[in-house]
Amino acid sequence: MVRLGHRAEAPGVGTIARHGDAAGSGSRLIVVLDTGGVEGLAPIDERRRACLRLLRERADDLVLPTAVLAESVLTGHPGHDYQVRRLLELLDITDIDPPTGHAAGALRHAAIAGGQSPPPSGVDALVAATAEARAASDDVLIITSDGDDFEQLASLASNPERISVLVM
Repeated sequence: MVRLGHRAEAPGVGTIARHGDAAGSGSRLIVVLDTGGVEGLAPIDERRRACLRLLRERADDLVLPTAVLAESVLTGHPGHDYQVRRLLELLDITDIDPPTGHAAGALRHAAIAGGQSPPPSGVDALVAATAEARAASDDVLIITSDGDDFEQLASLASNPERISVLVM
């Protein structure tokens, strides 16, 4: 399991399985992806397909905030974009409502006030706020390529002990 303040680089299937085992203890596991998470799970090769299969077995929901789509998950390369579109079909693509937007602003402001430099992006803050909202009742795993920003943002959330960060 990857807990807040700890992160795994280039996770294997076992890393995800250990987190999934913790979720099997009665709480749900929600996975929230940022742009790096989309890139890391797009089923381009066997390792990514295996990780995605395991996540689909272990997670109760795979969530992508719509704001992530603004960060160019589609590149214009037909082969890559085909695989990303396959992944997007499996995800719960969620809109950002005003309370989540305000929570993202508060998390970003707190990170800046805490001295995080450079400050996290607005999209990263929206991903973290999406995770924070779900961490009120579920365990949440953020999959990203930017662990430092997400560790900081998650530490500022209401339930940081329920949010894990996994670096792809």
